Amino acid sequence: MANFNGVDFNLEYRSRDDAWYTCGVVLEDGKQLRVKFQDFIESHFDEVFSIADLSTHHEIEQLIRKFRPVSVPLEDNECSKVIEGMKVCAIYRRGEEVLYFDAIVDDVHYIEHTPEKCLCTYLLFWQNGPGKGNITATTLEDICLIMDGAIHPKVSDFVNFAKQKLKISSNEKSDKSQESGNVGHSSRGRFSAGRERSFPELSDQDRDLGGVNQTDHHHYVMLENLEIDLCPLLMMDFIQEHTSIAAQAFVFPSLLAETYARGAIMVDSITKLRRIYDFINNPNHFITSFSGRPWVIAEDKLRSGTLNINLQSFQPKHENYSTNRELKVVRSGTEEYRKSKQLKDLYLELRNHIKGLVQRFSMEEQNRDPYGFCKL
Repeated sequence: MANFNGVDFNLEYRSRDDAWYTCGVVLEDGKQLRVKFQDFIESHFDEVFSIADLSTHHEIEQLIRKFRPVSVPLEDNECSKVIEGMKVCAIYRRGEEVLYFDAIVDDVHYIEHTPEKCLCTYLLFWQNGPGKGNITATTLEDICLIMDGAIHPKVSDFVNFAKQKLKISSNEKSDKSQESGNVGHSSRGRFSAGRERSFPELSDQDRDLGGVNQTDHHHYVMLENLEIDLCPLLMMDFIQEHTSIAAQAFVFPSLLAETYARGAIMVDSITKLRRIYDFINNPNHFITSFSGRPWVIAEDKLRSGTLNINLQSFQPKHENYSTNRELKVVRSGTEEYRKSKQLKDLYLELRNHIKGLVQRFSMEEQNRDPYGFCKL
């Protein structure tokens, strides 16, 4: 681990050009977070974030996602670790320029070889950078594994300071709002403050949550076994991060007796939906919540048509957009994958049992004499 003037370069940072650079961070008086690059040590290359620049929780979460542990290069005998559907950090070459961007492994052409020299070819679907949206072929030496890890302590401290500022600002606005609300003397105003929650009528701009054109025809897939308090915004960001597709996401209310929620992901083309479906349904990984709850596709069917839901009722809630509800990809071969598979199998067993009861109930309904209750 490199160190310069007390700065440990133990992080990767996604800069303004969407490339990842090895960096270190310095927290200055709790008000600024300075990002220093290992390969550009002069201060004029630094990127600096101020608490004053962060005005929403969404902006804070976006900042957190710019940092992660340093990605790890692979040895020639580790090529089997790179599998289809995996997100990797890889070198993109353009002339003499060499930069690291995120990509999805679209396909792998395995070739038998010695442990000393990998001969396999990997097709990468680039998510960022000059090659965004394109597929190119590369070799193992240009690929690094993305590492999971806790938020860096200095980044975490800066984020906590920013959240405290937002909370104070929110409380001040709330106090001012209550003061202005008490100016009027109508009985409706007094009643609304205690019992009635009103919603403004949505404008066309409010209705566009991003990712899907406002048409009467959409394409969507239904999901089950979601966290009850999962934020749709988090789902949307997660899907875009891993598939480069902007989508809408919805989480539906659960019954009081249920410990999970159902939801949907919606896009404006069947091609986009198939790519999202393949990502979620990839047998080489599970998508799980921070607690380990795996996503389950509700049915092996991609739906098309109008998704008849009240968008206002299911608008994303920023207060649920939290790193404590983080989504992640759990890879095959890990202990997390084994546990996620057990949980998914258990959920499917429950679902199949309920399905059997529903079918039995339906048969009883069909076989019942509709006039039996009239007989003496």
